[in-house]
Amino acid sequence: MKEALDILKKYWKYPSFREGQEDIVRSVLEGKDTLALLPTGGGKSVCFQVPALLREGVTLVISPLIALMKDQVEGLQKKGIAAQAIHSGMEKRQVERILDNAVAGTVKLLYLSPERLLTSVFKEHLRIMEVGMIVVDEAHCISQWGYDFRPPYLRIAEIREWTGNAPMIALTATATDQVCNDICEKLEMKAPAIFKTSFDRPNMHLIVRKEEDKWGKLKEVLQRVPGTAVIYVRNRRKTKEIAQFLQRNRISADFYHAGRNAEERSMVQERWINGAIRVVACTNAFGMGIDKADVRLVLHWDIPDSPEAYFQEAGRAGRDGNRCFAGIIYTAQDDVELKSNLTRQYPPPEEIRKTYHALSNMLQIASGAGAGQTFPLDMESLMRYNKQDPVIIAYALRVLQHQGFIYINDTAQYFATIFVPISHEDLYRYQIENRQSERILKAILRAYPGIFDDHVAIREGELAHHLSIPKAEVVNMLNWLHKQEVIEYQPASNTMRVTYLTERYRPEDLPLDIQMLRKIKEQAEIRVDAMLDYVQGNPSCRMQKMLRYFGEESPPCNRCDYCLERDKLDLKDDDITLTYNWLKEHLKDGSVPLTDVVAEKLPIKKKKFLEALSYLTDNNMVRYVNNNELEWRD
Repeated sequence: MKEALDILKKYWKYPSFREGQEDIVRSVLEGKDTLALLPTGGGKSVCFQVPALLREGVTLVISPLIALMKDQVEGLQKKGIAAQAIHSGMEKRQVERILDNAVAGTVKLLYLSPERLLTSVFKEHLRIMEVGMIVVDEAHCISQWGYDFRPPYLRIAEIREWTGNAPMIALTATATDQVCNDICEKLEMKAPAIFKTSFDRPNMHLIVRKEEDKWGKLKEVLQRVPGTAVIYVRNRRKTKEIAQFLQRNRISADFYHAGRNAEERSMVQERWINGAIRVVACTNAFGMGIDKADVRLVLHWDIPDSPEAYFQEAGRAGRDGNRCFAGIIYTAQDDVELKSNLTRQYPPPEEIRKTYHALSNMLQIASGAGAGQTFPLDMESLMRYNKQDPVIIAYALRVLQHQGFIYINDTAQYFATIFVPISHEDLYRYQIENRQSERILKAILRAYPGIFDDHVAIREGELAHHLSIPKAEVVNMLNWLHKQEVIEYQPASNTMRVTYLTERYRPEDLPLDIQMLRKIKEQAEIRVDAMLDYVQGNPSCRMQKMLRYFGEESPPCNRCDYCLERDKLDLKDDDITLTYNWLKEHLKDGSVPLTDVVAEKLPIKKKKFLEALSYLTDNNMVRYVNNNELEWRD
């Protein structure tokens, strides 16, 4: 392991591996198939990036998250490590050049979206590529029992036919025992070494509050908990409302969601990371791949869809090991909205076909055409074109992507890029024969070294300033050179793009897997029920409940809101549980005067019962109505 530690120190500047990492790295270096469960912020990427530099051949990294791919590739390149990424929406020539480099051995880590694995061009190159290791990131996506099932993951195992004895490592931050077993089976892992670190976060305080005045509670929490914070919200409009509310209350805040343009999103993210703003109100589009260690609070404005999603997002707090808080603020209406949202998340097949038909018509794709083509996607135009519920349209597109018909790239390309695919000699000859292009080509060559090796980010405005011509003229010249195949030019883009992975089907012929849709919905219902139990079920330690969901038994954490209140009242867990269950049964038919309640045979001593009742009323599980009557709060 000395070599691995030397690599870690050289490239990552860490003096030692974190807990759990060393055993995982050793397993991979010994050539074993490996499954690693590490919590959010646990350093999963180091577990494959370090051994990738020690094993012969190229390491294939399969990931569904384009933004995360780009961030990791950029980070590796800054360290001087040869890494590249291939994903849907890239030009065929660019893909082929990267694959050629991988075959030639000049790429050490090659990131790919799962949809790319079984394309003919990738398979042609894979057969002659020396593969040293296969990495499956976000491995829970392969399981129908997982919270983010993606059917293209089911075909990953097929590439092992061409990769010889290359070991495979699968990584995930959140998976139940059932999902872990499914990952190993679907990836055809051979006697896998399985590493699980505890999901417990000793520095994290879990809090749940049922409040009628969410706004007031939000302000109070942020005043009581200093430091950087993230507030997760389900809908985009609410992110802006929350940010504006906080600004009015002199709390620095901004908002982030996928609907904002790329420059705005980048600016919000950068200002938050640098500490220029304290709070970001955001949808779940925010956070993937962001490495900020000093987040003190992660708050959810809505009840999340699943324990997996909640724990992953909450896990962005306190990565520095210092005390942090993760909370949920909800109202009585929120559980109704959660169940309603579940229904809309899984639209019936006819709605999915309708969205597919409308999308294809809007993009003017004929039946039998479109396979492999990429188109700009304007969601607002699609919603105007297609008279469906916008939420159903969004989720129908997700189903179409998960079932392998389309691929949506909502990651903007912030800068234009250029690459020179011809030799130095051919470029010089072109300049001699085309004097009108000589000046701009010389400017490009001086300003951007490396353009003969790969796509390099450029700024058309800077070129225009250097040449003393309008930016529009520079863009026209670059487009002309692109058409002449002298350069490959990709303009910057803030728009989403959709790639058709198959030819366009007629709506009635679209081969949706109905049984799979049904299974996924059933599993989603189980996860929603687990989340509702966490928030408002039988009162007990929050961390204990969460860990039990992931198959881990533990004692009470003694730091969540439940444990602290229990200790303050000098109660035992059984006192609260027995009181909770007894009241739930006795108040099921309506309110009952407190005097009648305490006159009955109580499950525990009266003094402890009243203290437990105090806990339940403070946490809005029971309330007083009509002059000292008790009423159960559903």
